[in-house]
Amino acid sequence: MEFIGNQIHGKTIFATLTVAFFLGRISLFGGTFPAAAAFITVMVAVSTVYIYLVPILAAAMLSVGGVNGDFYGDMMAMVFCGIFFLFFHRQRFSINQRTAVTVAAVVVCNCLYYAASHLLYLLDVKMLVQEALAVVVYIRVFNTTAKMVFVGKEQQGISAEKAGLALMILVVSCIGALEQAVLTGCLWILTVLIIQYCKGTEAALAAAAAEAVFCRCQGIAAADFFVSIMLATVLSWFLAGLVDGKYRKGILSMVMFLATAAFGTEMVFSAAPAAALFMAVPQNLLMKCWCAGEERLMPETVSEADLHLTAIKGDLRKKKQVFSALSKMYAGDMGSRQLVSCQFAGMARTVDGILRDLQGQGLQGRQRVRRQSVPVGEASYAFDAISGDSSLSFSFGKNKQAIVISDGMGKGSLAAAESKMVVTTLSQLLEAGFDVDLAVKTVNGILMTESSGDMFATVDLAIIDQETGRTQIYKMGAASTFVKHEGKVAMLKRPAPPAGIVDGLRLEYIDVRLKKGDLLIMVSDGVTDCDRKDPECQWLRERLGQIGTRDPGTVAELIVNKAAEKYGLRERDDLTVMVAAL
Repeated sequence: MEFIGNQIHGKTIFATLTVAFFLGRISLFGGTFPAAAAFITVMVAVSTVYIYLVPILAAAMLSVGGVNGDFYGDMMAMVFCGIFFLFFHRQRFSINQRTAVTVAAVVVCNCLYYAASHLLYLLDVKMLVQEALAVVVYIRVFNTTAKMVFVGKEQQGISAEKAGLALMILVVSCIGALEQAVLTGCLWILTVLIIQYCKGTEAALAAAAAEAVFCRCQGIAAADFFVSIMLATVLSWFLAGLVDGKYRKGILSMVMFLATAAFGTEMVFSAAPAAALFMAVPQNLLMKCWCAGEERLMPETVSEADLHLTAIKGDLRKKKQVFSALSKMYAGDMGSRQLVSCQFAGMARTVDGILRDLQGQGLQGRQRVRRQSVPVGEASYAFDAISGDSSLSFSFGKNKQAIVISDGMGKGSLAAAESKMVVTTLSQLLEAGFDVDLAVKTVNGILMTESSGDMFATVDLAIIDQETGRTQIYKMGAASTFVKHEGKVAMLKRPAPPAGIVDGLRLEYIDVRLKKGDLLIMVSDGVTDCDRKDPECQWLRERLGQIGTRDPGTVAELIVNKAAEKYGLRERDDLTVMVAAL
């Protein structure tokens, strides 16, 4: 058993110290301490940090008093198991191997102590066998409980029955370690009442049986006590079914008190405070605490592979917290540090998306929706040898399709490099899980941090939902976008500086819902600037209205040809057109 990704927290350490002290005090069969060696064996498997529990367990054992030879042998066995599994922690021992080592340590250490003390004739073999069996049981109980506590509240591949039994034995053992008859009896009765109220009669009878077994192992003859508890459990179950549910707590308390008192007046001192305390706790608070505990510790049955999956989820959550914290730390700065903030925020959101997929939310969403492809046509024309425009269409995320055009400032290879860097970086960030806002801000930060200080480019980005047709259009220094719907052409524009000029930009977008049969036309500024006497691009609207075909490639070619024609002999800019047909 190895717990991958386990984290040690202050509250975990405090709770572990408390439980360790009680478990170290568990004395069975007339002076043996099987829980101590079993507990250190399991806890060192959880984390080698828990080796500090050795002195705590030793102090707890010493607090019992009336020690004998078995005490010293068990002390030696507990210390040996802690040191052995600490030094060999890199060996991935199975639970059966750890159990075998611990049982052998208990047997050998007890035999060695008696032999060294020349008291070997006093060694009780029957008691030694009983202790070995108790060690086996406790290792299984602690192993199951540790899986639920330290790996997390996610489903662990442990059945509800197994989890409930392990927790029940742990609670009963810790209460029994008090060795105060009245207090122990009171807490045991209270435990049965709570389990019966929240979980049912069958679970309550199992708890009473576990208490009886533990009491017998301690050598205490209290048969009447547990007979009365079981009788009260069955009787209260019968009576509670005959009346309104709101009286159920009162019936459970009354019947338990009367049944235990009927077997002896000394039992009243245990039953009376248990019933009173049970009645004093509000019903809503009791059920709320029980449900919170079940959600945290008692998952449903799933495959064993979920143990490793849960550890991975825990590790991812830790990384997400780190990335989010680092993003906030750099968020107030400018320049390169602002870029770092965007990168950490993007990583945090990417990890969050992976977590949703691991939990089934993202994957289920993808399975429910059938992706519809949006045909995209492209046409371009470079008046020089190399076009400064770059464009790309790609799918990403859940039914999203992106169309992006970038125009690098200037002409030739430098402008081409700038625009290509923009479209390539945007596509890779979006496909990696960055949201649009962070992806664009990251590109802006990259351009701002260039050593030349004058590197910038336009960004024209459309994100189309392939299922609903809803489209978000982001513009940074980009030309207008056109939508053709039922023969009518609308022009969409939003003034904004190009990427690489303004630090800490505020990104806004145009929201439009495209319908079946619509055309989305995106162009570079070379197309809109071909006729300076027509700033509203009336010629382009008219041309789109005249085009009868819906083939996106053909529409793009016709627009590029018309724009090149309108330039005439004037100095020309690069032309790029991308058309999406819904």
